[in-house]
Amino acid sequence: MLTVGQALEGSARRHKDKPALIFGERQLTYRQLNERANRMAHAFLAQGLKPGDRVAMLLPNGLAMAEAYFGLAKAGLAGVPINLRWQPGEILYAIQDAKVSMMLADRELAPMLNQAAGAMPVFYTGGYEDGARDWDAICDAQSSESPAIPVRETDPWVIVYTSGTTGKPKGAVRSHFSNIIIALSLVSELGITPHDVGFAILPMFHVNSMWFVTLSMAVGATCVIYPHRAFHPGHVIQEMNDHKVTYSMFVPSLLTFLADAVEQGKIDPESLRVMMTSSAPLDSTLRDRLIRGFPNVELYDVYGSTEYGAATTIRHELGGILGSVGYPAIGQEIRIVGENGESVPPGTVGEVYIRGPSLMTEYWQNPQATHEAFTPDGFLTVGDMGYLTSDGVLYLVDRKKDMIIVAGENVYPTEVENVLLSHPSVALAAVVGIPDPRRGERVVAMVVPREGKTVDVPALEELCRNELADYKRPFVIDVVEELPMGPAAKVVRRLARDAWLKAHPNG
Repeated sequence: MLTVGQALEGSARRHKDKPALIFGERQLTYRQLNERANRMAHAFLAQGLKPGDRVAMLLPNGLAMAEAYFGLAKAGLAGVPINLRWQPGEILYAIQDAKVSMMLADRELAPMLNQAAGAMPVFYTGGYEDGARDWDAICDAQSSESPAIPVRETDPWVIVYTSGTTGKPKGAVRSHFSNIIIALSLVSELGITPHDVGFAILPMFHVNSMWFVTLSMAVGATCVIYPHRAFHPGHVIQEMNDHKVTYSMFVPSLLTFLADAVEQGKIDPESLRVMMTSSAPLDSTLRDRLIRGFPNVELYDVYGSTEYGAATTIRHELGGILGSVGYPAIGQEIRIVGENGESVPPGTVGEVYIRGPSLMTEYWQNPQATHEAFTPDGFLTVGDMGYLTSDGVLYLVDRKKDMIIVAGENVYPTEVENVLLSHPSVALAAVVGIPDPRRGERVVAMVVPREGKTVDVPALEELCRNELADYKRPFVIDVVEELPMGPAAKVVRRLARDAWLKAHPNG
């Protein structure tokens, strides 16, 4: 059986006293993590919870979050990770939609639960003045032996709510099997071994870090968890230097900081050997800076989503394929579908559909959304647009919902953003569509300068004139201090568009 609890138990048998998790000054060996997960499982069951019940987790990165994930797995419960950036109304929506039976929260987050939790029982980690709700004390009183709850690999392990950029968030139900398959697939593709040291940087309520920790624990590697509440490049560099990190997952906005750091001699370039990126395509300049700066690194692009898991991978090389997210990962199939619902030939843009063992099971209690997302033969779409080459390499052109239509012509924001990001003065870019009475929409760009750089707007306009067809060129390029970022450290175009319209009420 491929369950998350069994994966941890197997690593605990093989690597008993080896460090499993490191968080700041604290660490847990594999034996200790397995015992903590067992205590967690018993504590959940002591509250009257039964296998299949849902538990919400409002927890920052840390050992407690990891222990909770594995404790839930051993108790046969489904975790509902809560985005720490949500407002009380958003939290309330998720816990009501998932019908959670209890919530586990960090004590510092207690004030924000007054409006969200209602009568649902809430327990707190990190010590709490009310002993009846002090989760650490409750767990410490439990047995460290396995709860021996029968868990099937098809049982739900987590229900992860999507970002909600197209309406109310939907809960993607993910089984034990699908999550272990993601771990095993990436271990095979990337060559991760028990001798490696991983670094989980992104928030653990997000699937990237959740899968990253699962991968590390399944193979028996050591995993360092980013120990700060707020992201800062200097802290990332310090952790990587202190722990000799050998593999990690980044998004391109973070990779720019690493490229700067290695060129400035601020980071040891020797230990890092596997660098993964996702969420947005790399440009050639950044790719080459990273490969040259880190001589031992294999740089991979991993494309996926909350619903897909890891769908494709590609290893980047100097002068290699650019703009592609790669070939199907082990066990995955890709189909590109046109507007008529039929598969389209290689080179033709259509909607991307994936079939394979790492897919979610369904959208929680939303049969209509599940029906719309899945085909009868098991292919799933999240609305991405792309095309396959004759060799089976996948290129993404954009999210379906972000596409801009200018006088009947489709404009994919990523294409325009990549041109802007190729300029050495630009760190981040967001391209959005603004209503236009004559053309329907017009293209607007917002850019954030790289540290110590000044953006020359006329130079960017000239670059766009040279690289883009006229209907794709930004009508205006605004230089801004920051752009709204989502939990995966990528720009949220919807929020960027809202901010631009608010600053320019007359368009």
